[in-house]
Amino acid sequence: MCADGNGCVLGIDIGGTKIAVAAVDAGGEMLVEGEFPSPSRDGDAMVEAFGSLIGREFDRYREKGLDVRAVGIAAAGYILQGEGILLESPNIAWRMVPLRQIAVEVTGLPAFLDNDANGAAAGERFVGAARGVDDFVYLTLGTGVGGGVYVGGKPLRGHRGMGAELGHIVIDPNGPVCGCGHRGCLEVFASGTALGREAAGVVAGDTDSVLLEMAGGEAGRITGKMVSRAAERGDRAALRAYEIWSGYLGMGIVDLIHIFDPELVVLGGGVSESGHLFIDSVRRAVSERGIASLVEGVRIVLSELGNEAGVVGAAGLAWEGIRERVL
Repeated sequence: MCADGNGCVLGIDIGGTKIAVAAVDAGGEMLVEGEFPSPSRDGDAMVEAFGSLIGREFDRYREKGLDVRAVGIAAAGYILQGEGILLESPNIAWRMVPLRQIAVEVTGLPAFLDNDANGAAAGERFVGAARGVDDFVYLTLGTGVGGGVYVGGKPLRGHRGMGAELGHIVIDPNGPVCGCGHRGCLEVFASGTALGREAAGVVAGDTDSVLLEMAGGEAGRITGKMVSRAAERGDRAALRAYEIWSGYLGMGIVDLIHIFDPELVVLGGGVSESGHLFIDSVRRAVSERGIASLVEGVRIVLSELGNEAGVVGAAGLAWEGIRERVL
């Protein structure tokens, strides 16, 4: 049995490079876990890998005596949540895949599907920074920007289940072109990719910059991770890049606070691992740019789940689904 006698769920996080799987109990403890490569450039191979992986891991967990009750799936891409279908994914060559149906057929268990950002938000409410919070916004800051929103203790998904694409609110209609094809999205200004691009503009001509040295003297090769490492060493260009980047992120957060009136904003994703370098600047930007009566008292915090956000979030989706069925 799982640790508390209430069984456990199978959490599956599907990304462009790997598929993470874990059995997670009702307290958020991962009892068994594993990671497997994603054949992401071959859609048919991805579908086959997904189905066989679920079957294999489900059997393995049952053989270990685990009482698996449901399957939760968090997948990178656009999800028709009501139908349980992955519409398409920007980094994986598959589309119109009935992921929920596949999971149900393979395991015989209830299955719950959402995108990776909504899954991570579910994880934060399950056992992370948003425990016990009914109204919050989650932003995942990585190669792009994703998000999830909870209102009154329920995830906000919209009429097709594709809501909360927070990375594509427009900050500057004349800004750079986003991966979605439009200009000036929050993702263009507040992702890890954007942090590297911002630093490249700041560092030009600064021959003493540690950051430029890390990039082999070529500003165009600067990445968000380089900016973080250079900022830790006190590099002026890297710190200035964080300051500019934080202002844009704060601008986006102000819009989200004005719209959703959350109690809490949680910042997750790879960039949040360097959150101590920018969280105060973001809070300051929100305070300066927001309507005082609306932003005052809204807490802005970093994710507590780190690298486990995806698979724990997928499990959180399953536990949420089980509770809703009971109610």
